[in-house]
Amino acid sequence: MASLRSAIRWYRDAGRFVMHWNRSVGRVLRPCQLILSTGFLGLAHSAHAGATAADLSLGINGAKVTDLQLSNSGETRADVLAHFSTALQFESSGKLRQALEHYLTVFKADPTNAELASHTAGLAMQFQGRAAAVRILEDAVRANPSSPAPLLNLAQFASTYPPEDLFEKNEVPAKAVNEALSKFPLHAEVYEVAVMLHLTHNERDKAIEVMNQAANQNSRDPQYWLATGHTAERVWPLGQAEFGMEYRQRVEPFFENALKNVSKGNAEEVTLEVAQQYLLTNNPDRARQLCEKLATEYNSLNARKLLYRLYGATEQKDKALATLEQIVKQAPNDAEQQRLLASEYDRLKEPGKAIPHLEAAIQNGGGEIGDYVKLGWELYQTQKFDDMVRVGQRSVRLFPDHPLVHYQLAIAHRSLEQWEPSVKHFAEAEQYAGSTQTELLDHFFYYQYGVTLERLARYEDASRMLEKSITLTPREESKAAANTMNFLGYMWLDAGTNLDKAGELIAKANELLPDQPAYIDSLGWFHYKKGNYPAALKELQRAESLLHPIEPEDAEILEHIGLTHQALGNKTKALEYLERASSLNTPEPRARKRIEDELKKFKNGKTDTEKK
Repeated sequence: MASLRSAIRWYRDAGRFVMHWNRSVGRVLRPCQLILSTGFLGLAHSAHAGATAADLSLGINGAKVTDLQLSNSGETRADVLAHFSTALQFESSGKLRQALEHYLTVFKADPTNAELASHTAGLAMQFQGRAAAVRILEDAVRANPSSPAPLLNLAQFASTYPPEDLFEKNEVPAKAVNEALSKFPLHAEVYEVAVMLHLTHNERDKAIEVMNQAANQNSRDPQYWLATGHTAERVWPLGQAEFGMEYRQRVEPFFENALKNVSKGNAEEVTLEVAQQYLLTNNPDRARQLCEKLATEYNSLNARKLLYRLYGATEQKDKALATLEQIVKQAPNDAEQQRLLASEYDRLKEPGKAIPHLEAAIQNGGGEIGDYVKLGWELYQTQKFDDMVRVGQRSVRLFPDHPLVHYQLAIAHRSLEQWEPSVKHFAEAEQYAGSTQTELLDHFFYYQYGVTLERLARYEDASRMLEKSITLTPREESKAAANTMNFLGYMWLDAGTNLDKAGELIAKANELLPDQPAYIDSLGWFHYKKGNYPAALKELQRAESLLHPIEPEDAEILEHIGLTHQALGNKTKALEYLERASSLNTPEPRARKRIEDELKKFKNGKTDTEKK
């Protein structure tokens, strides 16, 4: 419901580290994680039928073996596939000990598969002990000397599961890591594992040595520098403000090296990743430079999206807007960017420009309730009330139980002076909000509801709503309270009911907000209705003196002065004020008709006073 509250306010206020061994070892992998059983069995069947290729998919960290590297174990390819299929079936049914037997047979046939070795060692740890598990991993190292993965698996496992004998030195992790660092200095994952092992054992100095070794390599692979850069962040965390400058000088050269070693094929991807890194690590200037380069040289949409955020964060609002406009032009089907641009135009108080982007967001994104409400608000501001009704009618069909869309449709009908449908949707908004969104039913809601009922001459219903509005108005909103009190009091005067109570409300409105011509006019009209014409004339003339200048909306005040002069027997003044009131041509049709009728009666010598 948070998005609805946001819409209401709008309407009213116009770890990159490889998974630790202990996360996977001993875990019962679901069959679907290892391989689709039906697919594997199909392979096994084809192997028995004489197929020459096999596909072992362990699904661990995405590893996949496309060719079996069979040892001299005497097992045929079809036999190995059958063992693997059986292992999967036992494991899926929770029979891990039986599964281990078959995994061991598969591993013996293909000891070069590092992922298979890891998985098998994990199961062996449970049923055969640490020594057996370590032997499996060491066999994998010997079988695959050209890959760092077996060494890293061995190091992680031995570090996570040290010997049970507390007096036995655990030299395996350090030995395996050092061997990996020596043999595979251009493999970024070696440095990551080495650093994590050292940091886990509170050996930060050794972790720094590892990163110094990484920094001194002559790699021309930008991915190497990106990966080692992220590892460097673990050694020198950029979030530690007290060491911010020092740590930045240690980490950022890795990412700059990535930029220096880009090729034509990966320059855009690598540069964008470095820009994102700088944005996340609070170096917005460098991030902006890289994004501007990407936008200029590669027309990069993602770079422009970052630039929009960067310009906005640095209060470069014109550049932010121009960038967002380019984004929307480049990706017109991106509903979220359309919404952002509409918000920017709304902030600039340009609702006409916001409308097409909200419409595009609805068309491309399916339309959330907030989109419809915001669009309705923009249509209201541009006085496109017919379109506002059209959008509102669609909104209530899509979200029939949401009070906000009924509320907005009520306002739309009211703007077109369609009082009956307006009241209908006010009532539905009140009904639905009563159980789900009571914060919508505030003093402003009941004021709007009440003044709409007044136009249908449903004075008792209007009185209830307006009195509720007064009750709900916060103390600090004296202007709103005074306005509602004046409206209700004047309505009662016009209807000829509750005159004394009307006088109290109007007097209170004048107390809360003095020197308001409309409220003083109501006070004068109260005296007129009570037959106190001198007091009425005094207040009405005071209201006139505060009109600078007199606008068409003020015609009713002049009408009241004319009628008061008439009641006092001053026909010349009465005619003068009624003619002035008529010449203003008030936009309020009821007042205009009433003034014209009074003037005709006066000129025909048939005034109410004379009749009396």
